[in-house]
Amino acid sequence: MRRLVHRLGGRSPRERAARQARHVRAQLGVAADIAITARRRALADGQPGRTGRAARGRVTVDDVLEYARQHFGLVAVPREKAAAVLRARYELRGGRRDLDTDAYTL
Repeated sequence: MRRLVHRLGGRSPRERAARQARHVRAQLGVAADIAITARRRALADGQPGRTGRAARGRVTVDDVLEYARQHFGLVAVPREKAAAVLRARYELRGGRRDLDTDAYTL
């Protein structure tokens, strides 16, 4: 009976860890979206380059880590994890048209 109550009343350590990992990944995804949007807004406010073409922006892993720290208090995020999330969000949001990133070098 005790085992049944434990199962129904709480989560196992494995379930809690998996839930926490999903939560942190979601927060990193939002931080990456904020970084991409901020770079695009900065580009929109700027002038075209000397060639008449619009300048390209650059969103970095450090940008994502900084927004994750500012907005969510995440201070101990591995750079590789932030880079993986940035790559996924960069590709999903069509970043190649107007942005460069260092997420592929990690």
